[in-house]
Amino acid sequence: MKNRDAVTRKLEGIESNLNKLNFTLNQGDREACYENIEAIREQVSQIKLYIETEPIAGGELNPNLR
Repeated sequence: MKNRDAVTRKLEGIESNLNKLNFTLNQGDREACYENIEAIREQVSQIKLYIETEPIAGGELNPNLR
């Protein structure tokens, strides 16, 4: 996977933002919660883009052959 490091960093960023979200939820800061949710959505979108740009392996074309 050519984007392995980038995906790993994005996943670590999501974990970090989830921790921030948990903290802001406990603080009752609604605006910060929405900002964290938006940041997580953006990171998920970027990960999806990384995955979509990966070459498709033969087994992925027809998973029923496994």
